[in-house]
Amino acid sequence: MGNKEVLGIDLGGVIIDKERNDDTDTSFLGTNFLRTTAVPNAIEVISRLVAKRFGENVYIISKCGAAVQEKSGLWLAHHDVFGRTGISPEHVRFCRQRDGKAPICRELGVTHFVDDRLEVLSHLTTVPNRYLFRHSTREAEKFRDHLAAVTCVEGWAQIERVLIS
Repeated sequence: MGNKEVLGIDLGGVIIDKERNDDTDTSFLGTNFLRTTAVPNAIEVISRLVAKRFGENVYIISKCGAAVQEKSGLWLAHHDVFGRTGISPEHVRFCRQRDGKAPICRELGVTHFVDDRLEVLSHLTTVPNRYLFRHSTREAEKFRDHLAAVTCVEGWAQIERVLIS
């Protein structure tokens, strides 16, 4: 893959806001999943990351089952994520296990990855720049040995400062 920079982004909890929509009629797991909102500033910042740094080298990489994969595709289309961000629709990859993101990142040459699970980031040993997004304290405690290898970020504004500024 050479020296180019490649950005990988998780979907649930990083682009699709499971925090503000859990236990509501807009929960992604419910029937009104298309009404689930994006994480604040996600679409706008991703658009700028595409335009100002990563270009066509941005991928959405998500772990989920078949039903959530189908909903994810419908959600991405409904919210015009590809048109609004510049990410290619062909740049979406799904896997069934959390450690399944590692071979995808290796294959794509991912150099930067944003995920809300430290467990996932712990598997991405070939990715030099890993960002733990709005993480769970409980999960961080469970995988604390891996915290030193990641940068904790609280939102998309912080990711933009780190990656563009």
